[in-house]
Amino acid sequence: MIQRIQSIWLLLASAAAFLVLRLPFYYTPAPVPFEITGSDQFTTLISLAFSACLSFICIFLYGNRMLQLKVVIINFLLSALIGFFIYKIVIAHPGGGFTLPSLSLFLIPILQILAMFKIYKDERMVKSADRLR
Repeated sequence: MIQRIQSIWLLLASAAAFLVLRLPFYYTPAPVPFEITGSDQFTTLISLAFSACLSFICIFLYGNRMLQLKVVIINFLLSALIGFFIYKIVIAHPGGGFTLPSLSLFLIPILQILAMFKIYKDERMVKSADRLR
């Protein structure tokens, strides 16, 4: 399970989503300085928590690769929705800037894409081995 590289990618995606929940990803210096975390708005809180849990649960679906692939694709689409929510937050607070933990916002979908490719590669390898039997 953990020796498969897609498990590492999914674990890192889950950790990145939890990181966005706790650390500020956007700040506005003026007129009143404040920082925005993933848990400040209800939609981002629910979607980030669900995405992090889904990535972690997906690690344990290694027995059924096609189900694991479908769950990762759904999680990737959820990451796009999270990006939309973050975009709406940024538009509502002009004049600010992104912080260093905001890089994990962009890292989540990239790690999920890497996991998708590795899961698909494993499935192809198993199917080719079955043809040889």
